[in-house]
Amino acid sequence: MLRYHILLFKLNRLVNRNKLSGVEEISLAGQLAEMIGSADTATRIIGDLADHANPQVRRIALNAIRRGRQFTSPSLPPALVRRMADAEAAVRHDAVWIVQETRMDGAELRAALRRLAGKVRLPWDAERARANPGDTALAAQVRARMALDKLLEKSAAERNQALAAMALGTVGDQPYAEGTVGHKRLLQRALIRRQAGRRLDSSVKLTFRKVEPAEVKGNKRFLL
Repeated sequence: MLRYHILLFKLNRLVNRNKLSGVEEISLAGQLAEMIGSADTATRIIGDLADHANPQVRRIALNAIRRGRQFTSPSLPPALVRRMADAEAAVRHDAVWIVQETRMDGAELRAALRRLAGKVRLPWDAERARANPGDTALAAQVRARMALDKLLEKSAAERNQALAAMALGTVGDQPYAEGTVGHKRLLQRALIRRQAGRRLDSSVKLTFRKVEPAEVKGNKRFLL
Protein backbone atom coordinates (compact mmCIF):
# COMPACT_ATOMS: atom_id res chain seq x y z
CA MET A 1 0.00 0.00 0.00
CA LEU A 2 3.04 2.28 0.08
CA ARG A 3 2.63 2.97 -3.62
CA TYR A 4 -0.99 3.88 -3.04
CA HIS A 5 -0.12 6.35 -0.28
CA ILE A 6 2.58 7.94 -2.44
CA LEU A 7 0.12 8.33 -5.31
CA LEU A 8 -2.48 9.78 -2.95
CA PHE A 9 0.06 12.29 -1.64
CA LYS A 10 0.98 13.31 -5.19
CA LEU A 11 -2.68 13.68 -6.11
CA ASN A 12 -3.47 15.89 -3.12
CA ARG A 13 -0.41 18.05 -3.79
CA LEU A 14 -1.43 18.65 -7.41
CA VAL A 15 -4.99 19.43 -6.37
CA ASN A 16 -3.87 21.93 -3.74
CA ARG A 17 -1.71 23.69 -6.32
CA ASN A 18 -4.53 23.71 -8.90
CA LYS A 19 -2.19 22.10 -11.42
CA LEU A 20 -4.19 18.98 -12.27
CA SER A 21 -4.58 18.82 -16.05
CA GLY A 22 -6.73 16.47 -18.11
CA VAL A 23 -3.71 14.41 -19.08
CA GLU A 24 -2.73 14.03 -15.43
CA GLU A 25 -6.29 12.97 -14.60
CA ILE A 26 -6.06 10.13 -17.10
CA SER A 27 -2.59 9.16 -15.91
CA LEU A 28 -3.52 9.10 -12.23
CA ALA A 29 -6.70 7.13 -12.94
CA GLY A 30 -4.64 4.58 -14.87
CA GLN A 31 -2.13 4.22 -12.05
CA LEU A 32 -4.92 3.72 -9.53
CA ALA A 33 -6.62 1.18 -11.80
CA GLU A 34 -3.42 -0.89 -11.86
CA MET A 35 -3.56 -1.13 -8.06
CA ILE A 36 -7.15 -2.38 -7.95
CA GLY A 37 -6.81 -6.11 -7.51
CA SER A 38 -9.64 -6.79 -5.11
CA ALA A 39 -12.93 -5.42 -3.85
CA ASP A 40 -11.19 -4.17 -0.69
CA THR A 41 -8.86 -1.96 -2.71
CA ALA A 42 -11.79 -0.62 -4.71
CA THR A 43 -13.65 0.09 -1.47
CA ARG A 44 -10.68 2.04 -0.14
CA ILE A 45 -10.40 4.15 -3.29
CA ILE A 46 -14.13 4.85 -3.20
CA GLY A 47 -13.96 5.84 0.46
CA ASP A 48 -10.91 8.08 -0.02
CA LEU A 49 -11.69 9.76 -3.33
CA ALA A 50 -15.27 9.28 -4.54
CA ASP A 51 -16.63 12.00 -2.24
CA HIS A 52 -13.62 14.31 -2.46
CA ALA A 53 -14.28 18.05 -2.49
CA ASN A 54 -12.49 18.41 -5.83
CA PRO A 55 -14.55 17.19 -8.83
CA GLN A 56 -11.40 16.17 -10.70
CA VAL A 57 -10.49 13.78 -7.90
CA ARG A 58 -14.00 12.33 -7.96
CA ARG A 59 -13.60 11.72 -11.71
CA ILE A 60 -10.23 10.06 -11.15
CA ALA A 61 -11.80 7.67 -8.63
CA LEU A 62 -14.66 6.72 -10.96
CA ASN A 63 -12.40 6.27 -13.97
CA ALA A 64 -10.01 4.14 -11.92
CA ILE A 65 -12.85 1.86 -10.82
CA ARG A 66 -14.15 1.55 -14.37
CA ARG A 67 -10.74 0.84 -15.86
CA GLY A 68 -9.84 -1.55 -13.05
CA ARG A 69 -12.99 -3.62 -13.80
CA GLN A 70 -13.59 -4.19 -10.10
CA PHE A 71 -17.32 -3.73 -9.53
CA THR A 72 -17.98 -6.09 -6.61
CA SER A 73 -17.37 -3.57 -3.85
CA PRO A 74 -20.54 -3.12 -1.76
CA SER A 75 -19.80 0.60 -1.46
CA LEU A 76 -19.85 1.14 -5.23
CA PRO A 77 -23.64 1.29 -5.90
CA PRO A 78 -24.30 3.92 -3.17
CA ALA A 79 -21.33 5.93 -4.43
CA LEU A 80 -22.69 5.82 -7.98
CA VAL A 81 -26.10 6.99 -6.77
CA ARG A 82 -24.45 9.98 -5.09
CA ARG A 83 -22.26 10.80 -8.06
CA MET A 84 -25.17 10.64 -10.51
CA ALA A 85 -26.53 13.61 -8.56
CA ASP A 86 -23.16 15.39 -8.61
CA ALA A 87 -22.99 19.10 -9.34
CA GLU A 88 -20.43 18.46 -12.09
CA ALA A 89 -21.80 17.08 -15.36
CA ALA A 90 -18.57 15.22 -16.12
CA VAL A 91 -18.78 13.33 -12.82
CA ARG A 92 -22.41 12.42 -13.50
CA HIS A 93 -21.40 11.17 -16.94
CA ASP A 94 -18.62 8.96 -15.55
CA ALA A 95 -20.93 7.49 -12.90
CA VAL A 96 -23.58 6.61 -15.48
CA TRP A 97 -20.89 5.14 -17.70
CA ILE A 98 -20.08 2.56 -15.02
CA VAL A 99 -23.75 1.68 -14.52
CA GLN A 100 -24.24 1.33 -18.27
CA GLU A 101 -21.19 -0.88 -18.76
CA THR A 102 -21.89 -3.18 -15.83
CA ARG A 103 -25.71 -3.18 -16.19
CA MET A 104 -25.83 -2.75 -12.45
CA ASP A 105 -29.39 -2.84 -11.16
CA GLY A 106 -31.29 -1.82 -8.08
CA ALA A 107 -34.21 0.35 -7.01
CA GLU A 108 -32.01 3.28 -5.93
CA LEU A 109 -29.91 3.07 -9.07
CA ARG A 110 -33.02 3.10 -11.27
CA ALA A 111 -34.41 6.07 -9.38
CA ALA A 112 -31.10 7.93 -9.79
CA LEU A 113 -31.03 7.12 -13.51
CA ARG A 114 -34.61 8.32 -13.91
CA ARG A 115 -33.86 11.60 -12.13
CA LEU A 116 -30.74 12.18 -14.19
CA ALA A 117 -32.35 11.30 -17.53
CA GLY A 118 -35.12 13.81 -16.95
CA LYS A 119 -37.16 14.50 -20.07
CA VAL A 120 -34.58 13.18 -22.53
CA ARG A 121 -36.09 11.32 -25.47
CA LEU A 122 -34.35 8.82 -27.67
CA PRO A 123 -33.18 8.78 -30.38
CA TRP A 124 -33.60 12.52 -30.95
CA ASP A 125 -31.56 13.68 -27.97
CA ALA A 126 -28.92 11.03 -28.68
CA GLU A 127 -28.43 12.54 -32.13
CA ARG A 128 -28.26 16.00 -30.57
CA ALA A 129 -25.61 14.77 -28.12
CA ARG A 130 -23.53 13.35 -30.97
CA ALA A 131 -23.79 16.65 -32.79
CA ASN A 132 -22.65 18.51 -29.64
CA PRO A 133 -19.86 16.42 -28.08
CA GLY A 134 -18.96 19.25 -25.72
CA ASP A 135 -22.35 19.13 -23.98
CA THR A 136 -21.40 16.76 -21.16
CA ALA A 137 -24.65 17.32 -19.27
CA LEU A 138 -26.71 16.17 -22.25
CA ALA A 139 -24.38 13.20 -22.82
CA ALA A 140 -24.88 12.15 -19.20
CA GLN A 141 -28.66 12.39 -19.57
CA VAL A 142 -28.62 10.34 -22.77
CA ARG A 143 -26.45 7.65 -21.15
CA ALA A 144 -28.80 7.55 -18.17
CA ARG A 145 -31.83 7.14 -20.43
CA MET A 146 -30.15 4.36 -22.40
CA ALA A 147 -29.06 2.53 -19.24
CA LEU A 148 -32.53 2.82 -17.72
CA ASP A 149 -34.19 1.56 -20.90
CA LYS A 150 -31.94 -1.51 -20.86
CA LEU A 151 -32.89 -2.28 -17.27
CA LEU A 152 -36.59 -1.82 -18.01
CA GLU A 153 -36.25 -4.06 -21.05
CA LYS A 154 -34.64 -6.70 -18.85
CA SER A 155 -37.52 -6.52 -16.36
CA ALA A 156 -40.10 -6.80 -19.15
CA ALA A 157 -38.33 -9.88 -20.54
CA GLU A 158 -38.37 -11.51 -17.10
CA ARG A 159 -42.09 -10.84 -16.70
CA ASN A 160 -42.81 -12.25 -20.15
CA GLN A 161 -40.77 -15.33 -19.32
CA ALA A 162 -42.74 -15.84 -16.12
CA LEU A 163 -46.05 -15.46 -17.95
CA ALA A 164 -44.92 -17.94 -20.60
CA ALA A 165 -43.94 -20.44 -17.91
CA MET A 166 -47.34 -20.11 -16.26
CA ALA A 167 -49.14 -20.50 -19.58
CA LEU A 168 -47.27 -23.74 -20.28
CA GLY A 169 -47.84 -25.02 -16.77
CA THR A 170 -44.11 -25.34 -16.11
CA VAL A 171 -41.77 -23.65 -13.71
CA GLY A 172 -38.50 -24.36 -15.48
CA ASP A 173 -36.19 -21.44 -16.23
CA GLN A 174 -38.37 -19.16 -14.14
CA PRO A 175 -36.86 -15.78 -13.23
CA TYR A 176 -37.71 -15.81 -9.52
CA ALA A 177 -35.15 -16.92 -6.98
CA GLU A 178 -36.05 -20.06 -5.09
CA GLY A 179 -37.87 -19.37 -1.86
CA THR A 180 -39.10 -15.91 -2.83
CA VAL A 181 -42.77 -14.92 -2.82
CA GLY A 182 -42.83 -14.81 -6.62
CA HIS A 183 -41.36 -18.31 -6.84
CA LYS A 184 -43.90 -19.74 -4.37
CA ARG A 185 -46.83 -18.15 -6.17
CA LEU A 186 -45.54 -19.39 -9.51
CA LEU A 187 -45.42 -22.94 -8.15
CA GLN A 188 -48.90 -22.56 -6.69
CA ARG A 189 -50.37 -21.37 -9.99
CA ALA A 190 -48.68 -24.20 -11.86
CA LEU A 191 -50.14 -26.73 -9.38
CA ILE A 192 -53.63 -25.29 -9.79
CA ARG A 193 -53.34 -25.57 -13.57
CA ARG A 194 -52.24 -29.21 -13.38
CA GLN A 195 -55.07 -30.09 -10.98
CA ALA A 196 -57.61 -28.39 -13.21
CA GLY A 197 -56.27 -30.31 -16.19
CA ARG A 198 -56.59 -33.65 -14.37
CA ARG A 199 -60.16 -32.86 -13.32
CA LEU A 200 -61.04 -31.99 -16.88
CA ASP A 201 -59.58 -35.24 -18.20
CA SER A 202 -61.42 -37.37 -15.62
CA SER A 203 -64.77 -35.61 -15.91
CA VAL A 204 -67.78 -37.16 -17.71
CA LYS A 205 -67.90 -36.14 -21.32
CA LEU A 206 -71.37 -35.77 -22.80
CA THR A 207 -72.01 -36.94 -26.34
CA PHE A 208 -74.91 -35.85 -28.47
CA ARG A 209 -76.63 -37.83 -31.21
CA LYS A 210 -78.32 -36.08 -34.01
CA VAL A 211 -82.07 -36.90 -34.09
CA GLU A 212 -83.51 -37.18 -37.55
CA PRO A 213 -87.16 -36.05 -37.98
CA ALA A 214 -89.56 -39.00 -38.36
CA GLU A 215 -91.52 -39.31 -41.57
CA VAL A 216 -95.23 -38.50 -41.12
CA LYS A 217 -97.65 -40.66 -43.08
CA GLY A 218 -101.34 -40.49 -43.72
CA ASN A 219 -103.65 -37.95 -42.09
CA LYS A 220 -101.36 -37.49 -39.07
CA ARG A 221 -99.60 -34.65 -40.79
CA PHE A 222 -102.76 -32.52 -40.47
CA LEU A 223 -102.78 -32.96 -36.70
CA LEU A 224 -99.42 -31.33 -36.25
